[in-house]
Amino acid sequence: MYSYQSTPQPQIEGRTIPNWGGRLLSGSSAVNYGAWTRGHAADFDTWSKEVGDPRWSYSGLLPYFKKSEHWHNDKDDAAQHGFSGPIHTSSGGRDYALREPMKEALLSTGLKLNPDMNDGYPNGVTQLVENWHEGSRQHAAICYELQGIHVMTNTVVERVLFEGNKATGVELTDGQHFTASKEVIISCGAFRTPQLLMLSGIGPKTELSKHNIKQIAELPVGRHLHDHSSINITWKLKNPSNGYAFGSPAFNKPEYATGNPMDWLPTAAAPDEALHNAARVDGTTFKPGPRSDYEVTVMYAITAAAPVETAPVDGTHITTGVLCLSPTSRGTVTLASTKATDNPIIDQQYFATEHDRAVIRAGMRYTLQAMESAALKEYIECETPPPGMPRISSASSDAELDARVNAMAWSWFHAGGTASMGKVVDSQCRVYGVKGLRVVDASIFPLSITAHLQAPMYAVAESAADLIAEAALKGGLRWRRMNSL
Repeated sequence: MYSYQSTPQPQIEGRTIPNWGGRLLSGSSAVNYGAWTRGHAADFDTWSKEVGDPRWSYSGLLPYFKKSEHWHNDKDDAAQHGFSGPIHTSSGGRDYALREPMKEALLSTGLKLNPDMNDGYPNGVTQLVENWHEGSRQHAAICYELQGIHVMTNTVVERVLFEGNKATGVELTDGQHFTASKEVIISCGAFRTPQLLMLSGIGPKTELSKHNIKQIAELPVGRHLHDHSSINITWKLKNPSNGYAFGSPAFNKPEYATGNPMDWLPTAAAPDEALHNAARVDGTTFKPGPRSDYEVTVMYAITAAAPVETAPVDGTHITTGVLCLSPTSRGTVTLASTKATDNPIIDQQYFATEHDRAVIRAGMRYTLQAMESAALKEYIECETPPPGMPRISSASSDAELDARVNAMAWSWFHAGGTASMGKVVDSQCRVYGVKGLRVVDASIFPLSITAHLQAPMYAVAESAADLIAEAALKGGLRWRRMNSL
């Protein structure tokens, strides 16, 4: 794993927040939670309008969403789902003890049951969909054919090579050179892609000059970083010996090992009034419309996504996580040095906008109301706060919720935007100002997609693959190894 640490985040008491990336074949698809969510159609339609290309609208990407997936239920809408793609999905089949009372609680607040959150309209209470199949995680390297492809592991690229403004290949940290007859494609992720671009001379002159790097193109590389911040709330169970949560000896059905200890995934929009008021504080304009703003995960376990341990992993507690899916805060990735093996400097600027505060509060209030509902009185004893902090409830003030966020906010590891389409790359994923260089990873997402990013990323990659294939047919694409000079 790549292990990263943010700069101190001033809006959350100066805490540093860890982040991780998959450092193995398949990248982070081999180590993530495995949730399979597309996000709201409005996200992609906004993306399409921003870059002036219908390819990136929801309808434009739908063929690629379908192409990438092998949907688990062949009775679902064939207009929305693919049934022969490489990534198998699964949903349900684990029959957790809290399944039905939890469903009733989540619906008690007014959200409706949504039979399919992966049709572009995810809002409501829906059953979790994962890219697990027959007990195995479905990650990229086992799902996509690698025959005929030369893969080099434990290999780090130092910089992209240029002749003038044309990318001609790459140099590795050991001095080896590789050259391409057509183009170079970067897919290093939201943290490493901007680092590599800047090490190669593509980025803000103010940043490159700090490290005496010759500039090739002035672009806002490393700007516009967005991420899904989150906060976990821990709940103490009544009668935990009944096997309600991971860690209990009675939580032992074989099927529990075939995916995450979850079954329901509520998604919703924050109240219009709250976002309108937040926009006035932020000096922006709120435009009401279809959207998703937050998601709640209900995990029958204690999760590690928190700065301090709130309860033991012994089956006595469960966790609800609240994700801010529509952040307007934007951070940066900058260079720490000229070494590609050094981590870049990551500053997410979590909760720099009142919008993000309003969204996370709305998600917390929904969660607290659901967990306090009559449906769970028999199962939930109380909220277990972090050490030294008071309990929160649906009656808590905004200030009390903000204090909890300041102390406990975390990342859900959904970073993007640092080589944004429309700013750093064009709608063909080609880097502005140079020739022969593309970027295909979450760094090109120009806005925060209201989803766990792997399903959108696979669709974007499938679409980009068609663009690259079309270019290759025109001029040929091949690599050859060259000795270092």
